[in-house]
Amino acid sequence: MSAADSVRFGVLLGSHRDAGQSDTDVLQRSVALAKQADALGVDDVWITEHHFLDSVVAPSSMALAAYLLGATERITVGTAVTLLPLHSPVHTAEQAALLDQVSGGRFVLGVGRGQPLVEYEVIGGGVEHWRSGMPAALDQTLASFLGKVPGPEPLPLVPQPATPGGPPVYVAANSEDSVRLAAERGLPMLLYFDKDPGTKALMIEEYRRFAGDTKASGDHAFALYTYLTESADEARELMRERARAMLKGINRDRVLIPVPGNRPGGTEIEERVEEITDQLLAMHAVGDAETCVDRLVHNISVSGCHRVLCQVEPFGRTPAAAGVLDRLAREVFPAVRARLAGGSDAG
Repeated sequence: MSAADSVRFGVLLGSHRDAGQSDTDVLQRSVALAKQADALGVDDVWITEHHFLDSVVAPSSMALAAYLLGATERITVGTAVTLLPLHSPVHTAEQAALLDQVSGGRFVLGVGRGQPLVEYEVIGGGVEHWRSGMPAALDQTLASFLGKVPGPEPLPLVPQPATPGGPPVYVAANSEDSVRLAAERGLPMLLYFDKDPGTKALMIEEYRRFAGDTKASGDHAFALYTYLTESADEARELMRERARAMLKGINRDRVLIPVPGNRPGGTEIEERVEEITDQLLAMHAVGDAETCVDRLVHNISVSGCHRVLCQVEPFGRTPAAAGVLDRLAREVFPAVRARLAGGSDAG
């Protein structure tokens, strides 16, 4: 199957809150964007999970996924990600099987551990559980899908998933340990915003070494900022805002990792901001339609990932998201498929 045939375009909804927006404003926007993506023929919509952040309204990826599956007709709904160590693995498997059943196979379970912040102290396990709890939680979830619910005696999973073996499971991968975790279980990876296409390709090579030929999955996914702007200056300003957040360690949306090391000041910080802005502009699909097509084709071709999670909500400008999504679905995604079918890449 060619890249053009196998590529899937999805929308990543972070449920971010801009200044002055209420919980209702944020959640209504998320639901509206999911319905819009469904109507436009977008392949997937992905939703996040975060706790105790005033800037994000996303405390339950599973609950919102259930609502969106009921509110849409054809689109696949995935979690990116369910913070698996914070939840009972068996209960997660039960919920995923239920969603797989009632949606006719339109649910994808993305799992990860997130960041070792206050949620691990308040909800479950502490930082040590963040460090060590993911492998066992994942294995219990997968075993439950196969009817091997851990307990004092054999217990059934009710309901059984409609999809044999359970719905598709993706593992968020940001380190060698998480690459190995996914590979040894034969599960595809979900790669994030801070990895350039070359780094993603190297991680997939590493995955294949860990997995061996018999288990290697080719269905990896990656997330990308994907904004259509009116000018190059607007595109640069959007990525400059991201660069400043990274340097300050704000990590407001918790999808970009702050730059390590000592935090610079004065002239030095401005130089670093511009350096990181250049890197982000070269990596992400931010700019006019032609630039977005170029960046998406390049990311897909170089990385080897064929499932794309497009972050379409410009930070601080979330009301623009509906217009961005409409143009992506009508102008950009078809052009990317055409370019991939023709075997053309762009740098």
